[in-house]
Amino acid sequence: MAKLPSQFNRAFDLSSLKQPTTIPDGQVIEATERVFVEQLIPLSKKRLVIVVLWTPRSSESIALVDALNSLSSGGAADERGASASAPVWQLATVNADTEPGIVEALHATGVPTTIALIAGQVAPLFEGLLPVEQLTELLEKVVALARKQGLSESGTSKESAETEEPEVTAAHGALAANDLNRAKSEFAKLLARKPNDKDAVAGIANIELLERITGHDGVEVMTKAEADPANHTLQKLAADFQFLSGDIPGAFARLINLIQLTEADERESIRLQVLSLFAMLEPDDPELVKARSALARALF
Repeated sequence: MAKLPSQFNRAFDLSSLKQPTTIPDGQVIEATERVFVEQLIPLSKKRLVIVVLWTPRSSESIALVDALNSLSSGGAADERGASASAPVWQLATVNADTEPGIVEALHATGVPTTIALIAGQVAPLFEGLLPVEQLTELLEKVVALARKQGLSESGTSKESAETEEPEVTAAHGALAANDLNRAKSEFAKLLARKPNDKDAVAGIANIELLERITGHDGVEVMTKAEADPANHTLQKLAADFQFLSGDIPGAFARLINLIQLTEADERESIRLQVLSLFAMLEPDDPELVKARSALARALF
């Protein structure tokens, strides 16, 4: 299995998106990028999620979605061949025509493509359409794999059994309502109670990025930044949009180059921006490791 693509770990402008609806148990989830981030990834830590990248223009896509929907609604057989009384996995669909960002992030080369989300990680399954017998057999193996990864018979994992910090829950609710100030306040409360809490640090960094880009058009900023490399304000903003789009190396290279060209308070401001972006990456992210080394060389 692979880690989630970097695009799904970035902040995104909540003001431009509609609030996702609550999905009743057993209903197929039609995923947008926001639903993928806010619902599917957390859900995958409690229950196996099968995701189909499809297009309504393809009869093969429609047949696959129908087959998976039927298996999901009826409850997939487990590895012992026993039919469950309730589905042990959740079906989600991604319309490749309307959600090209998800398709690109998952490196799908065609549709339909089926993947599994297990405990927040991506497991590619197959492309195209499989006969129902092969599909059922494959799903049994995926269910077994999910259980080996820590999902129990009830669809919960040891990791998900841990209670989420109340401030994190409140902050996520505030973000869903596009209330950045309240979300930041909740994360700050958690930091006051638990200094250096990684969720709080990453949450505040995410919000600060959103605050910096609010009111700016990414395409316009990037165009102006390329035309005016001496404008440090534009360069800093351009780096934020690069990071947001998934161009992590480009964002850090731009900021670290600025550090080498600036002094005193301005240099410190850029260094803090770099550290804020660091907080949104996993500790073992290779881009983070490379950027840390580059930052150290630029500073010393």
